[in-house]
Amino acid sequence: MTAQRGILVTGARRGIGAAIAIGLAEPGARIVLHHLDARDEVDRVARACRDAGAQVEIAEADLGDAGAVVDLANAAGPVDVLVNNAARPSNVAPADLDVGEWDATFAVNVTAAMLLARECAVGMRERRWGRIIMLTSATCRMGGPSGPAYVASKAALVGLTRALARALGPDGITVNALSPGAVLTENERELYPDGDRQQADAEIIARQGLPRRLLADDMVGTARFLASEGSAAVTGQVIEVGGGLVLR
Repeated sequence: MTAQRGILVTGARRGIGAAIAIGLAEPGARIVLHHLDARDEVDRVARACRDAGAQVEIAEADLGDAGAVVDLANAAGPVDVLVNNAARPSNVAPADLDVGEWDATFAVNVTAAMLLARECAVGMRERRWGRIIMLTSATCRMGGPSGPAYVASKAALVGLTRALARALGPDGITVNALSPGAVLTENERELYPDGDRQQADAEIIARQGLPRRLLADDMVGTARFLASEGSAAVTGQVIEVGGGLVLR
């Protein structure tokens, strides 16, 4: 990735967001790490980014609040690479799914991504260069195991990615989606001791092409490519980084 780029990563406190932020850090880059009520965790990510030579800023915002999303975009300053990683989980079954849960999930997972892309694209157009990366999910292809609000929101991000790629391409801006597979996250490690995870791990690995659990760091190489000069001809694409869990 070319240095001197402004980078905004949402949901950067840990997991995939943290891994991508650290992976994009390099001398001369300016990285804005977004979080919500997780200052201790995001401080650790900031230290790692600074160790890699990047200038780091930290911004807190509730992405469920449209006004706060616009404020975040303004506070971030010039953004050349936008990574829309933050997501609200929703495991509510169809029989129990109400409009409040649906709207809250879409507010964070789709509306915030749209607003940030809209706001950041203003400067990208002026500079005739930009990279927008959406983090979607293999659940779009599988129909689960997350609840329908989450799966539908991630599918909506795919449509948003394609629409923005068409609209922003003439201005030198590419828009792509990175679709992680069954990544072993900190949440999973905390909730399930190693022994309790063995059966779940075995089932996931049996469905993949690669015989191991994926880690957040496995997403970094693709993110770096999508943020680079070398991806200038790649736009409107969904790139599965799932170890062969689903195939396109």
